[in-house]
Amino acid sequence: MSASSSAGQQPQQPHPQPQQQEVKIEKVEALFPPNTSNATKRLVQGIMRRTITPDGIRQLVRKGADPRVCIDLITSRSDAAYRRRVCLLTLAIDDWSTPTALECAAVWLAIGGRLVLPLWPSRETQTGVLSALIQEGVGLNEPPTSPAPAARISTDWLKPKPIRVAVRAANLTALKTLVANGAALQGRQVALLPGGVRVTEQYEAALMAIYKHLVKLNPCLATEAAADGDWSVILRAASVGRVYSRAFIHGYLQLMMDNGASLTAPQQQPMFQPLQRAAVTSPYHVIEWLCQHLSPAHINTATAHWPFGAHQTPLGIAAIKVAVWQRQARSEQRDETESREAHGVVLAEYLTVLNDELPQAVMDGVNGALCPQRDAANMLTWLLPLARPAPPTTPTDTSTAAAAHAPAAPSPFALTDATAQVAWKIGAFLHEPEAVDTITLGQPVVAHRIKRAMQHFVKCAATKTAGNEEVIGGMANVGGRVVRVPLQCFAVREGPRVRRVGLREVVHRARLVEAARYGLTGVVKGFNTHLGNDDCQFGWGQLGWVNDIGLFKPLGIN
Repeated sequence: MSASSSAGQQPQQPHPQPQQQEVKIEKVEALFPPNTSNATKRLVQGIMRRTITPDGIRQLVRKGADPRVCIDLITSRSDAAYRRRVCLLTLAIDDWSTPTALECAAVWLAIGGRLVLPLWPSRETQTGVLSALIQEGVGLNEPPTSPAPAARISTDWLKPKPIRVAVRAANLTALKTLVANGAALQGRQVALLPGGVRVTEQYEAALMAIYKHLVKLNPCLATEAAADGDWSVILRAASVGRVYSRAFIHGYLQLMMDNGASLTAPQQQPMFQPLQRAAVTSPYHVIEWLCQHLSPAHINTATAHWPFGAHQTPLGIAAIKVAVWQRQARSEQRDETESREAHGVVLAEYLTVLNDELPQAVMDGVNGALCPQRDAANMLTWLLPLARPAPPTTPTDTSTAAAAHAPAAPSPFALTDATAQVAWKIGAFLHEPEAVDTITLGQPVVAHRIKRAMQHFVKCAATKTAGNEEVIGGMANVGGRVVRVPLQCFAVREGPRVRRVGLREVVHRARLVEAARYGLTGVVKGFNTHLGNDDCQFGWGQLGWVNDIGLFKPLGIN
């Protein structure tokens, strides 16, 4: 039979209207218990077709319909029959997910089973139907009794609880109705992300509203593990694969962490840590978020055992996965070269980090630290010339009226070219050196060296210069070419003399050392290329600065 799919409706619509009221069932049979009365069958059919009203439910119950009835939804293939036992509350919940909660089992989809019900005419009707069923005795918190022993599979997902169906369906109206009527949240794992769902922007928005409402009702739901103790909300998010958008998954993880979810809680099986799991299932946005919130020690923790080999870090697992994909793309067999290929994948990606991401991160960190000072200096440069000293008063007349009519002296800043310099010095009180510490720069050794240099540069730029023009530098002849020379606040001691260098030379030196450490070639300098790398050749013990009286001071980088 053909009908309008509730999965295609938009959950944010205030009164979603189905195009048809006909049930869509493909390769699925609804089986009633033996000796089910006609009144009960009419009740079930009315709910599935969305043609019954709350008053109609009460009338059928008075005529002998059993609202506590459970039906088996059966899909079959040659070797087995698979059943899902559902109560009327579950059937009455509008479902916008694709596939729906009633058909989400992988075995159903493999067989081709479909069960998409139409929507109720309005949210108010749905609320009334759910409330009427509960008032007539449908259980809220007990799952339906187990399917018949003939079924090949009998697990919890075959007996979906109404509260979990409401969450997966992204149906906030149904969730609120169930909770208002006493549905339990604790112990139902309602904060776990659904897997195997095809999301839309509207579905994600509705699902996020569900989770915000849940943790508002009970923040402990964010720390609840699944019944087997293995699946926390974070681990579940790392296991669903590349399903959700970056904005949604980051918002969900942040919401759960803000309500107490742990990123590092030990699992019953050590190999199932969130970052390791994400490295296998490849949800890039989850990996990105976890790396921003885990310490380097946790990021580099190796598993005790893993199908890809013992003692693999998340990076090693991800690299092996990429190597496997590349080998499969070439239709080659897996052999002993896989580990070497995985190592090559990591190194190629790290070269991209050194060439692109690291220089940009340095620029972002410096600009973030100096931006408040620049903004304040720009504003003060315009405001200081408007300042006026208090008008003079005569010894004989100190009244306010006389002072108001006395001629005002011009602003001292209107008569000098030093206004911008004064504004810059005042703005220095607002610079934010801690912004340097918020950026991510990769491996600990190179990160320490570059951040130490950035801190020195920001301090000098903010407190030792006359303005932003001095920070960005002017044009000068360097090696026969006229180029821009930014602030040269570092010094390299070369015997009895010192050579001035800037932050970019120090950063490039750190990149060259890091590349040599891993045998990488192809680091792009990006400035003064006519000099090669000669201007960036020095030892870390040679690097320092010259103080106000001309003495060399080592920077202390090693």
